[in-house]
Amino acid sequence: MKKITLTLILVLTTSLIFAAIPQSEKQALIDLYNATNGDNWTNSWDLNKEPSDWKGVTILNDHVLALGLKDNNLSGTLPNSIKNLKFLKVLNLHKNNLIGHIPPGVAEIKGLKILNLSINKIIGSIPAEVFKMKSLEYLDVFFNQLSGELPNDLSHLTNLKRLSVYGNFMKGKIPSSIADLKNLNELQLSSNSFTGEIPRGILTLPKLKRLCIFDNQFEGIFPYELNNLNLDELTYHKNNFTTIQLNTALAGE
Repeated sequence: MKKITLTLILVLTTSLIFAAIPQSEKQALIDLYNATNGDNWTNSWDLNKEPSDWKGVTILNDHVLALGLKDNNLSGTLPNSIKNLKFLKVLNLHKNNLIGHIPPGVAEIKGLKILNLSINKIIGSIPAEVFKMKSLEYLDVFFNQLSGELPNDLSHLTNLKRLSVYGNFMKGKIPSSIADLKNLNELQLSSNSFTGEIPRGILTLPKLKRLCIFDNQFEGIFPYELNNLNLDELTYHKNNFTTIQLNTALAGE
């Protein structure tokens, strides 16, 4: 009886160790590999092995928890099937050669906390659905070829700590709903074509430490109350402000 029990324990333990992720998640990873020229990645995957052996794939409790493939020579477009990585918390594809649009399916990953697609060649607008991801804490899409505007309603991004879209071709005004992002630490909008005045709601962000808006087409009077925000970094030059009233020791001119 003891021998049977011991054998059963060993079988169950082995099953837990080698348990496979769902086929839908594995296929989503394979789709990404095929869509982004995986054979030519810097650190390629052996598709004959299990995903747990694939570099950059973190698995926890039989689900893909994180996908980190930064600076790995990915080229091509992101497949919409990435939405099937339903337990993903981190998607980091920084510094590759991705083209095309951000697939709207990304927004279906309800628990995603970090979305980093910076330093690629992605075009088009950021899908509106992305700005409704309540779990998102870091949205980094700087240095791409993105266009479009920030949506009027940003209030869903209640956990967002960093919004970094600098170095793109975005336009329009900063929506007044920026005031709803009470956890925002960094707002980086530099080197785009944003217009209009700086909304007063920015003055009410209690955790804001970095405000970078240089090289845009902002206008009007720059709020002197920014002196009172205890910012670590403020850059505002190369805009069309008519009056600037703040501590020049803080501002990056």
